[in-house]
Amino acid sequence: MKAKKILLSLFIIAVLVLSVIIYVYPMVTGALAQTSIVEYGNLQVTARATCYFIRDEKVVTAASSGNIQYYFEEGELVRKGTKVLDILPGGGSYVTKENKVISYYIDGYEDLFSPENMAALKKDTVESLDIQMNDTHRDYAVAGEPVYKEMDNSVWYVALWPKSEDVIKYKKGGPVYLNLPLGRVKGTTYDIIDSGDSWLVLLQFNRYYEDLPKLRKLDAEIITSNYEGLIIANRSITTKDGKPGVYVKDISGEFIFTPVSVIASDGEYSLVESSYYYEKTGDETVKVKTVDPYDEILNHPEKKRNE
Repeated sequence: MKAKKILLSLFIIAVLVLSVIIYVYPMVTGALAQTSIVEYGNLQVTARATCYFIRDEKVVTAASSGNIQYYFEEGELVRKGTKVLDILPGGGSYVTKENKVISYYIDGYEDLFSPENMAALKKDTVESLDIQMNDTHRDYAVAGEPVYKEMDNSVWYVALWPKSEDVIKYKKGGPVYLNLPLGRVKGTTYDIIDSGDSWLVLLQFNRYYEDLPKLRKLDAEIITSNYEGLIIANRSITTKDGKPGVYVKDISGEFIFTPVSVIASDGEYSLVESSYYYEKTGDETVKVKTVDPYDEILNHPEKKRNE
């Protein structure tokens, strides 16, 4: 008797789960919807890459051995002519010659990853480096060892080698957004360099990022384009006579093929022109009617084509 009750309970649970899958899930997600409404939205084109951070920075070494007396914390902006630290006894004072950010994080590649050398960076060479950012803040210095670095915080760069399919996402002079652990930073695509078997992309930023002195290498997401306009799911776009388009429901209830002009796509959705666009036909420029906001379109146009 007890076994029968358990089996009955399991059967009821199975029926409930199956009902959710068949009826509720499609209603919530629209998985089985035949049509959708064309609406305004936002489209971001993104790419992931290993980013190498480039700064104008100079490493300062100890002239002699001794105990270190610090006067500033990590990441502080120090004015020209300010004493950064003393090395005692007799090691002298260390004073800034310009307004600089002071950092104690050093990896030994400050000269390689500099604005002067960044265009000549080679992918194989950079990827083979064992990059370790070391905190040099300590009580005692040995002559010749680095004690801190001075960094220009007004402008900095990122070097990256994008995947082959992502190269076209970058436009020289165009805006980009770099998503970092402490927030998003806006910049521009400074240069795109053909390195033979790969492309080197250089991004430029003029907004200070708090942990910038500590960063050298980081996997990050880059937003290469940020659009607003009419958004259509790529599944709704088909072709007819070699032209991309969607099937729009007219006043009679029929679905009519309507050409579209795609501005950008993230692989799942596309941003398209609204109401009309222009295209070249021979020597003439023709005005083409296209989708309007709130048009109802087929989600699966292949079914229409097979009718």
